[in-house]
Amino acid sequence: MENIDVKLRTYIENNILPLYEKNDSGHGIEHIKYVIKRSFEFANQFDNINLDMVYVIASFHDIAHHIDRNNHEILSAKLFYEDEKMKEFFTDEQRKIIKEAIEDHRASLENEPRSNYGKIISSADRNTNLVSALERTHAYTIKHYPDLDLDDMINRAYEHISKKFGNDGYAKTYCYDKEFEDFKKNVETVIKNKYGFAVKYMEVNRIMDIKEKAKMFAIQAHMGQVRKSEPDKPMIIHPIGVGQLLESFGYDDEVVAAGYLHDVVEDTKYTIEDIEKEFGKDIANLVMGASEPDKSLSWEDRKRHTIEETKKLPLRNKLVICADKINNLEDLFLKFEKSGNRDFSAFKRGEDSQRWYYTSIYESLILGEDKDLPIFLKLKDILDKVFYKKENLFLRDTIFVDNQDYYAKLRKLHAGKIELQRLKSLVTLPKPFVIEFTGTPRTGKTTIINNLYDFFKKGGFEVSLIEEFTTSKYYKEELRSKFDSMSYSDRDLAIFEEIYKQLQNAVLTKKDLILIDRSLNDRQTWNYRRLVRGDMPEDLYLNAREKYSKLSKQLIDFLVVTYADSLTSLRRDYNSSLALENRRFLNEANLNEYNESLQALKDLFIESVDSLVSLDTTKMSMNDASIEIASQVLPVMRKRYIKAFQQKYN
Repeated sequence: MENIDVKLRTYIENNILPLYEKNDSGHGIEHIKYVIKRSFEFANQFDNINLDMVYVIASFHDIAHHIDRNNHEILSAKLFYEDEKMKEFFTDEQRKIIKEAIEDHRASLENEPRSNYGKIISSADRNTNLVSALERTHAYTIKHYPDLDLDDMINRAYEHISKKFGNDGYAKTYCYDKEFEDFKKNVETVIKNKYGFAVKYMEVNRIMDIKEKAKMFAIQAHMGQVRKSEPDKPMIIHPIGVGQLLESFGYDDEVVAAGYLHDVVEDTKYTIEDIEKEFGKDIANLVMGASEPDKSLSWEDRKRHTIEETKKLPLRNKLVICADKINNLEDLFLKFEKSGNRDFSAFKRGEDSQRWYYTSIYESLILGEDKDLPIFLKLKDILDKVFYKKENLFLRDTIFVDNQDYYAKLRKLHAGKIELQRLKSLVTLPKPFVIEFTGTPRTGKTTIINNLYDFFKKGGFEVSLIEEFTTSKYYKEELRSKFDSMSYSDRDLAIFEEIYKQLQNAVLTKKDLILIDRSLNDRQTWNYRRLVRGDMPEDLYLNAREKYSKLSKQLIDFLVVTYADSLTSLRRDYNSSLALENRRFLNEANLNEYNESLQALKDLFIESVDSLVSLDTTKMSMNDASIEIASQVLPVMRKRYIKAFQQKYN
């Protein structure tokens, strides 16, 4: 630094370096000092290097990071080049080289730097310390992705570090740098074990707590295992549910950690000694209390032993066991409710034996304790529902006394919704689940939409309802007059662009579910009708068809198509209205044309969405139609949540 022009150094220290306070800590002043130091070291590897230029390049290279991280190298170079003071120190040619070097410093750029100065700054900007890399990644995540939970932060950090510094990482060096080579070897060792990476990340960033560590340990311990009663669900869903349940009751961190770990000794390669070494005696004791003895014993002997030993345990041990039983029984209850069948075939013993075991465990848990503890009351409630047929008698015997079949259908739907609620508590979907509704007029579409909105909204889901665009107030008041003056083709394109923009904006929200009345696939129906009428050239139709289908596949998850015979639709229209005048658009010919178009496009709809329900509502009540659609939607959403969970905890 003593070789740097004094006036230049003074200007940089007083006017440039203070601006780094605006950046996140990973790209702040400490990082700049580190890069300046390494730049001077690497400058010695080249001939005829101007150290003033090296100093300025390092000082400016990240200055615009807080403005636009994705393009900060361009903006930083621009800020340098527009700095009038720099013209006093450098020639135009030197300023051009400095500008290009700043532009070339990013690790993710594919092209090699254009000068030795670019190679120096690019190499100097490489991280050589794993702790620093994890800290910088965390600082950036906190600033730019504040809504991520800890699991997603860790996943993001793992992917970033692996892609940047792994064996085939994009970060390169153009100078001899033993520190960087050693660092990359260290990274390779750490990313081989994702659990170890997660622990390191939490430790470095001082966000480690015993609960999160236990959760991560359980995830990697149970990797690849599935639930015996529901093989499509990863096993780890159960321990996470137990841990979260204990936390929801406000129990201490060690008890919650034991909830995450309670099946590790019983169902994985790890021993109680491993748990004690990693988590200490207290948690090991809590886990041991929830683990069964030698599995070579008969089912009855193991269960009797557990029942007797549970009576002797301290309350904290009992809490872990209680949460485990609640979670298992809730899963069993929902399975029975969804199917309408009390099936115990997945268990080693039948209903009578299971009732004996769970009832006896409950009695052992409350022995010597306050049986009115909320967690014990929760166990008693689900125990009575599963084995003693407890239900809401007011609903059964008063509200639905004359409609028991309908009540039975609603119970199945309710159970499916409760299961989704539990899955939603474990993971959020990458984007809202989008359901488009289309179909022939007066076939129940609007009623089904409103019923589904109410069904999910009352279940605690964040739901957005997007009304039909061409009947919306916005369209009628703001766009209709403008669109009516367009040609058919231009108007169709304009309507599509508005619908697409509306849907894109909705998908960017944090909703769980979006219900949209006539969207991209509905436009396909209108275009097909125009094609058949001769109002739309075939080449224009085919281009639009392909474009709409691809965009639908990206944004829409589920398509509901409703139809009915034309006379039924007309009867519904007249019966729902006081008016007897002839309908202008709603007539048999129009309705038949619509129905025929829907049938002709069925294969296209199948290609355009992941899931499709085409429902003839001619002989259905609107409530039955709503139940049918909901019963088809729930399993698809369930799969989507399980897939999101698997991806998150892979």
